[in-house]
Amino acid sequence: MYFSFRLAIHQSGINVPKPEVLQSWKEIAAFLGVTVRSVQRWECDGLPVYRQCDGHKARVFAYPLELKQWLEADGLRAQEPETETVASPTPTRDHFRLKAWATVGAAVAAVALAAVLLWRTGVFPATPIPARWTLEGSTLRVLDSAERLCWQRTLPPPGAAFQARVSDKVVIADIDGDGRQETLLSYVPAGPEQAGRLMCFDHRGRLRWETRFGAARTFGLRRFDANYIGVFVKPVVAGGRRLLLTVANHHIWYPAQVALLDPTSGRVVEEYWHPGALSHCVIHDIDGDGQPEALLGGINNPGDGLGHPGVAVLKLPFSKAPRQVSQAGDPLPPVTGGGELTYALFPLADFCRSQGRLGVVATMSVDQYGRILVQTPGSVVYYLDSHLRALEYRFSGEFKPFHDREFHQGILDHEFDAVEEASMGDVVTFGWAPDGNSPLLKRFWKY
Repeated sequence: MYFSFRLAIHQSGINVPKPEVLQSWKEIAAFLGVTVRSVQRWECDGLPVYRQCDGHKARVFAYPLELKQWLEADGLRAQEPETETVASPTPTRDHFRLKAWATVGAAVAAVALAAVLLWRTGVFPATPIPARWTLEGSTLRVLDSAERLCWQRTLPPPGAAFQARVSDKVVIADIDGDGRQETLLSYVPAGPEQAGRLMCFDHRGRLRWETRFGAARTFGLRRFDANYIGVFVKPVVAGGRRLLLTVANHHIWYPAQVALLDPTSGRVVEEYWHPGALSHCVIHDIDGDGQPEALLGGINNPGDGLGHPGVAVLKLPFSKAPRQVSQAGDPLPPVTGGGELTYALFPLADFCRSQGRLGVVATMSVDQYGRILVQTPGSVVYYLDSHLRALEYRFSGEFKPFHDREFHQGILDHEFDAVEEASMGDVVTFGWAPDGNSPLLKRFWKY
C-alpha cells in the first residue's frame, strides 16, 4: 500500500525517490548490520519502519534510502551499546535524533499528501462491500453494488430439493452488528438424505459456522428423522438481541421447524414445531406492542387427508407468548407442543377436496392498516385482525363457476347457496395448532 502511495506521488509530479523495499525485520536488521532486537528498539527513536496494518502480526517494511539518511544524520557512527554480536559498527542514537525525526516527518508528510490526492481523485478504491449474489451450479459468487467480486466459493453439488423448494437461498446482512456484511446460504447438497443446512460466511468469504436444519423428533406415536429443508432465513431482533429466524420443512412428512439461532455460532436458542409445512413467513408488529412477531402460514395436515390452511402468530422470542395448556379430554389438543400466541384454521372449499387440492395458504401479507390478508385454495380472500379473527372475506370471480361446474358434473351433490357462503367465512381460532385432519373439525363448517 505504501509503495502505491509513492508510485502515485511520482506520477503526480512530486519528486519522491522509489528505492527497493526491505520487507521484514530480518532484512532491515541485515541492511543496518545489527540484530532484529536492536532494530525493533530503534523504531521507538524514529527509525523509519512502516506497517501494512495494525496489530502485533502486522507486516513491516522499510526503504534503504530512508534508513541510510537516518543513519548518516550528522555523520556520526558508533558501536551498538550492548552485549549483542553485530556484523559491523553502528551509529549511536543520541546524536542524530533531531535530523532523523525531520527526515521521518518529511516522508510522512509526502505520504499523507499522496493519500489525499489518491482519495480525492478516486484512484484509491474503497473495500468492496457484499451487496448481491449469484449462484451458478454450485459456485456462489458475492458481489458489491458496483458488480465487483468480493469473494466466491465452490460448494458440493446441490440436490434437486435445493433447486425446487428453497425460497430464501441467500441472505446478505449484518447479522451480528459488527458493521460487516455476512452471507447466509440455505443449502441442500446432493445425497439420499436431502438434509438441508445453513452456512454462514464472513465478509471475506470464510466459513464462520454451519448448522443442519431440524432434528429427529417424536410426536404422538410417530418418529421423524432429521432431514429438513430450509425455506426461510430472516434476521430479527428479539428482546433487544440479534437473532436469526429460520423455517424448515420436513422433506417428506410433517412437522416444520421454526428456530431462533445465535448469529455468532448458529446454535439454536428457541424452537417451535408446526404440524405441517410452512410456505409463508412475515415479520411484523402484529399486536401493536412495538415488538415484531412472526406470522407463519402454510398447511396443517399431520395425518392422512388434505388438511386445512393454517396461520400461526409467534412472539419473538417464542417463550414470551403465554403458553396455553389444553385441558384433559380436550378433543383438539396441540399436536406438536403449542407455543403460539394465537392460531387459526380456515375452511377448505368442497370442490377443492373433490379435486384433491391440499389446504395450503396461497398468499399472505400485512397491509398498511395492519390487517392480515390470507388467500386460501379456491381463491377465497380473508382480512384478519391481530387475533386472527375474520374482519371480512370475499370470493374470487371463479369460485362460484368452479362449484357450479362440479355440481352439474355430479361431483358435488348441492349447489352453492347462502349457507355455504357463510360457512366459508368461518375462521376458527385456537390457543395452539390442533390436528388439521381431525374429523372433529367438521362441526365448524357445514361443507
